[in-house]
Amino acid sequence: MNKEEMISVIYDILKHKLELPTILSFHNEARLNEDLYMDSVMILELILHIELDFGINIPDEMLVPKDFHTISTLVEFIQRQRNTALGGIE
Repeated sequence: MNKEEMISVIYDILKHKLELPTILSFHNEARLNEDLYMDSVMILELILHIELDFGINIPDEMLVPKDFHTISTLVEFIQRQRNTALGGIE
């Protein structure tokens, strides 16, 4: 799955599963807190859906705020988690 496909999956999660009211502000560099107005509970829900939709397990100790700053940093985080799960190099 390439970066654009991952962004599309995240968009679908935010729009259809979380029903994010600020979805019109979605873009690659949108900040989860400041632009999309996601609070900590919404981000936890997003993490749950990411685990299910991407088929990855995200241990609590891997949750670092900088990885959940923008859509792009979130995609990079997911890519690292997928590489680790597949036995690749981060």
